[in-house]
Amino acid sequence: MRYWLLLLCLLSITAQAETALPCTQDDNCVTEQKLYLNIALGYGQRSNPLHDGDELPLVLLPDIYYYSKHWFFDNGKLGTSWALNDQWQLSLVGQFNQEKGFFQKWFGGNAFQFRHSFANSGIVDETEKDTGPLQASVREISKRPTAYDLGLQLDWFGENWHLQGVAWQDVSNTYQGQHATIGAGRSWQTSTGNWQLGARLHWKSAKLIDTYYGIDNNEPFYLDRYKGKPSWQPELRLGWQYPLSERVALLAFLRYLHLDDAMTDSPLVRTNHVTTWFFGVSYRLF
Repeated sequence: MRYWLLLLCLLSITAQAETALPCTQDDNCVTEQKLYLNIALGYGQRSNPLHDGDELPLVLLPDIYYYSKHWFFDNGKLGTSWALNDQWQLSLVGQFNQEKGFFQKWFGGNAFQFRHSFANSGIVDETEKDTGPLQASVREISKRPTAYDLGLQLDWFGENWHLQGVAWQDVSNTYQGQHATIGAGRSWQTSTGNWQLGARLHWKSAKLIDTYYGIDNNEPFYLDRYKGKPSWQPELRLGWQYPLSERVALLAFLRYLHLDDAMTDSPLVRTNHVTTWFFGVSYRLF
């Protein structure tokens, strides 16, 4: 009940504030009160760092966003924004926590691989950590919960540059923790298409890591106990898009997320990174 009340509160807040639309010097501006829907068809994959965790195939990716005068929806993120000046924007945002996506292949949050703050990206490397005998399969542990986070997001928009910081709090009372991200991105328009390069640094609280990657007394007795610690996770992103017509474009993205020892010390985790890549054709429906 508390979960749904918080969602209703968020929707109520979004009906009371003025929204400033994020824009760059390229074609990233959106028209107010217009639904944008793109479908990307191709092939890609997101690796899974967990023992016996399923890799996520990327074949058909939706890209959906809508910005009204008072609120917006952008690929799973719901919120409202206030323009502080011509370059700074403050937003109140909410979304499902993405951590569960490694434990459940068809978790709804896995469908949204696009974000319009930065281009999506990564580098492929499948080196595994040396875990020895201390391993635990995702099939042996209890089901990990679904959480909903509320966050404050601050954006700065410059010529071809975008800086962002966002701090999240679990408002569903699921893991009772926090996480935060700071990042920077830049885009270039060349004869070969539009390129985007971004870097982010993620911080995740001990309670978040412990809820999803810890092994406690509720797990089978033969698994090694593990209590989560705060985690710092850097990420690199690279994206590319080449328009073929007004509605059709080639696109690709790569993404590399590095996992520190707060993650890799868990018996559940077999690698120290997550890689995501995709290449395909995007068609704008409307």
